[in-house]
Amino acid sequence: MRHLSDALRGAEADEMRRTRAALKTKGPARNRRRVAASEAAPPDILHPDVVVGALSEVLQRVANPVSNTLADVGIYAGRPVAELFPAPHTLPDVAVTRRWRLPGLVSEDLVFRSLHVPIEPKFRRRYLRHYRESHCVYARRIRPAAARRRPRLLYLHGYMQPETYIEELALLTSMALRLDVEVIQMQPPYHGRRAPRSSRFSGEFYWTADLVRSFEALRQTVLDARTLLAWMRTESARPVGIAGLSLGGAFTAVLTCLEPGFAFSAPLIAHMDLGALVAHAPVLGAMRDDLARFGWLVKDFARFVARLGWNELRPVIPTERIHLFAAKDDRFFHPDVVRAMWRRWERPRIRWYPGSHMGFLPHLPDAIGRLRRFVDALDLC
Repeated sequence: MRHLSDALRGAEADEMRRTRAALKTKGPARNRRRVAASEAAPPDILHPDVVVGALSEVLQRVANPVSNTLADVGIYAGRPVAELFPAPHTLPDVAVTRRWRLPGLVSEDLVFRSLHVPIEPKFRRRYLRHYRESHCVYARRIRPAAARRRPRLLYLHGYMQPETYIEELALLTSMALRLDVEVIQMQPPYHGRRAPRSSRFSGEFYWTADLVRSFEALRQTVLDARTLLAWMRTESARPVGIAGLSLGGAFTAVLTCLEPGFAFSAPLIAHMDLGALVAHAPVLGAMRDDLARFGWLVKDFARFVARLGWNELRPVIPTERIHLFAAKDDRFFHPDVVRAMWRRWERPRIRWYPGSHMGFLPHLPDAIGRLRRFVDALDLC
């Protein structure tokens, strides 16, 4: 680490010497501005999103080898959206177990069988044989006693996020109390308790260059969320909204375009352009490398997504019931792509925050407060 620090300092010193030399030979005013910008801006290597991407690459070094399934992805092209992303055809039994209770607050586990059936035959066999832990859906519900007449919220978390008590107490419980709503967080496939025993970290098998497994994980997430929504609506007539952070925000955007049963939608620091996500996200470097090794460039992946009809999806929830939250210097979900989605969605309410994707976390309390005022103004109950 000392050698890396010395190298960075040396590079910065060289850059400053070159800049000062340029000052002597070019217009002084413009170059003074360049020097000021050079002194103010941190090196790109220290950008929070880039740092997280570098750390994820270290984690990917212990990951399992990724299968090349590019020859099998053609089975999805040309199929109707209703076939790729079906509504639940039945309602499974949901087991509800109390985890803990505090004055005015209850935490419960919800468990049910996933209705997902993979389309691709070879992966269907892999799914049944090797990924049995993902056949059950786990969700965690936080119920404030005072929220019995309030709307409810289905929340989707981010990529590789494990299920921890810190997350439950620091995020879910505070979210439920500040919003004064019942919050249910659903665990996506291959994460937390749904991670197969062979995986080496939470979410390892979720989004990789094994495109058949990745796309089936996407399909399963959407179906599991719609199944959970259907159960929630049979349990109570109170309306249900959806929100998600990062990759969970991307799925919130997808469900905004597929499920009209949600009363409101709040994607946080996300868009739903999968091609742009794979091209930009620092944590998906290993996926880009593996795709290139298999013979696909990022543009080939973008064409595959377009052939699914993905880019034609539009919200089925009224614009006035959508609230977007975004970061101005996001390296995961590029701001230009968020703006493009905002325009396609007929300009719903949007709140921009300064800083990076990872730098959004300090702004989360403000975003939750704004979401509370947004939901209250809808007068849903």
